Amino acid sequence: MFPFLRFPITLIALGAALASGIFLYANDHLGPLDEFFRSHEAFYTDVLPDAVPSSATTTSPAGAPQAAVPATATTSVPILVYHIVRPSYPTDSRAVRTLAHTPEVFDAQMKYLADAGYHVVSFADLERHLTDGAPLPSKPIIISFDDGWSDQFTYAFPILKKYHYTATFFVFTNPIGTRGFITWDQLRKMRDAGMIIGSHSKSHPFLTKITDPAILWSEIDDSKKTLGKNLGVTVNEFAYPFGQYNADIVALVKKAGYASARGDYYRGAGQTMDRLYGLSALNAPTTTELFARKFPAR
Repeated sequence: MFPFLRFPITLIALGAALASGIFLYANDHLGPLDEFFRSHEAFYTDVLPDAVPSSATTTSPAGAPQAAVPATATTSVPILVYHIVRPSYPTDSRAVRTLAHTPEVFDAQMKYLADAGYHVVSFADLERHLTDGAPLPSKPIIISFDDGWSDQFTYAFPILKKYHYTATFFVFTNPIGTRGFITWDQLRKMRDAGMIIGSHSKSHPFLTKITDPAILWSEIDDSKKTLGKNLGVTVNEFAYPFGQYNADIVALVKKAGYASARGDYYRGAGQTMDRLYGLSALNAPTTTELFARKFPAR
């Protein structure tokens, strides 16, 4: 049994198989996926940390002259992370239930954002705001997905289109087109509908455990190139597998040409220029009630 590591976020995930570069081959339903979460101890805590105080938050009224945001100035932009969107099954493990959203719950959460006055923006919008002072709408929020499971295309993608939202899908490239994972054709359809594709490495390892510099660089750079070549896009965003990174990894992400990188550590909704390569993100609550509590309609 692997020991727990508790992070100041909602996700605690240990994956020795992934750390060794072994691929996930989980189907759209439950068998291998449940086995993965049972054997790798993925858990959520119930803690939902409060956002940074509003006094530390910058605002960007539309039409006002803009300047680059100071490195430590905080802009409140929550970043949501989703993993699994599909119907639930009686045999789902506790670990899967803590990561999974039913299509009905996901739809309700997307509707809630609109009803509560939130405006969905992209990572590029946040990057431009932090680097150039470009304005953001009131109550901005970013929607992202990790891993590239096929259920994201089947269930989440149509709901995003229904509400005219854009989202960033961080996929790791080795299993694309294999059982349980999204295909290249599906990624192209999402790209054409305005979704953004980001990199989540090649094999979803613990990057901090890789000791060979060439392998580490390949995980970061080759995944970017593979996505760009097959999709005809420039891949500008990176999400660290398991949210794990250090200064050396950040330096390689910058060297590869990414404009920003997202972690899984939740320090509140505040984003800063000096953490552009360690953006704070929250694994989305799996009930609408918790979701509304975290993002009040005010």
